[in-house]
Amino acid sequence: MQQRGDIAVDRVQLRVTNTSPVATTLTAASFSSPVLDGPAEWNATRTTTLAAGRTVDLPVFLPAIRCTDASGVPEATVTADGATTTVTLSDDLDFLHRASATACDRAELASVVRVTATGAAVGPDGSITLRLAVEPSQSGEGTAELVALRGTVLLRFAAGAAAPLGVSVSARDARSVVEVAVVPQRCDAHAIAEDKVGTLFDLVARVDGREIVVPLERSKDVADALLVLTAQVCGLTPAP
Repeated sequence: MQQRGDIAVDRVQLRVTNTSPVATTLTAASFSSPVLDGPAEWNATRTTTLAAGRTVDLPVFLPAIRCTDASGVPEATVTADGATTTVTLSDDLDFLHRASATACDRAELASVVRVTATGAAVGPDGSITLRLAVEPSQSGEGTAELVALRGTVLLRFAAGAAAPLGVSVSARDARSVVEVAVVPQRCDAHAIAEDKVGTLFDLVARVDGREIVVPLERSKDVADALLVLTAQVCGLTPAP
């Protein structure tokens, strides 16, 4: 499973339930799948003792996600009380399949163009200007249309819930910059301070006529800047 706080850092939770009648001590855990470029391992900083009938979520950072249609069953390996067991991994929310599909969409878009949020600043009208670097791949003959950015629970756009982009790109075009006006969706201090996904915009694009939706690439520095500027625009902190 994946919690809200896991999304931005490419992490999931491996949920383990002790179905035995006695306590057990977990010392290692991992899982594997054809969509993962290697095993995903629980970075155990200490052992975890699990009482009978109890459940624990172990944080696991993901390796690279593959674009693949392989149908292999994911497996989890757990070491408890010195014994290692491998079992079929349940993925009731179909996370791994969806992650692989997103990786395919990312690769398809990247074959034409890479779009990245590179910075943010407060404009003269009090809105936040988000800068996007549009970097064509310089190889191949593909085309893409950057259709729109979708807002989040924290931020929307001066144009509404989504910001139309209307940018057509060919793989061999020159690099360009697109600016989008962003405004707060909400201004309560705790929403900004405790934000998990409020700076994760979705990019809607069409690649050779097929519509895809992928997370907009952005660094932690850009995410932090957006949160600082949101607090400033909301009047929660003074302007510099």
